[in-house]
Amino acid sequence: MRRGNLVALLALVAMALGQAPATEAAAVLQAYYLFLAATPHGCEDCYVPLLVTRHALEEVAASGTDTTIVLITTYERDSIWQVERGVSLAAADVSAGERIVRLRGRRYRYQEIAPSEVLRLLEKPEGTIPIHRVMPISDKKSLEDLIAALRCGS
Repeated sequence: MRRGNLVALLALVAMALGQAPATEAAAVLQAYYLFLAATPHGCEDCYVPLLVTRHALEEVAASGTDTTIVLITTYERDSIWQVERGVSLAAADVSAGERIVRLRGRRYRYQEIAPSEVLRLLEKPEGTIPIHRVMPISDKKSLEDLIAALRCGS
């Protein structure tokens, strides 16, 4: 991925998090897949959350300060089902030593992912797995705007 695309992606996610879109601020954004650390209900573990935050989760835990995240629900890390901005995450809900985050009453193991993986999802939000969608991607227009901004930054 070109550096310009990466900076543009991170700047736009920073804006979604309510942060200033400065290059320095954008460069510290982190993305994590969340894997259910308990017995799933039905196909619950098929829907893998992607958490995007301005600060590393270890920093959030150490700071003791709550933060705001973008939460993207994916299907098998292949397609986007839902995008939620401004989701609150309490610092007390991050256990850096165990690499566990508690979110909405569930415990997840977290794994950091590269910005290129986030861009792949944004560019192909409907993914490659042939599945039936009851509802179209609700936030597709904002994804299209984000992708357009990424392409202009290259």
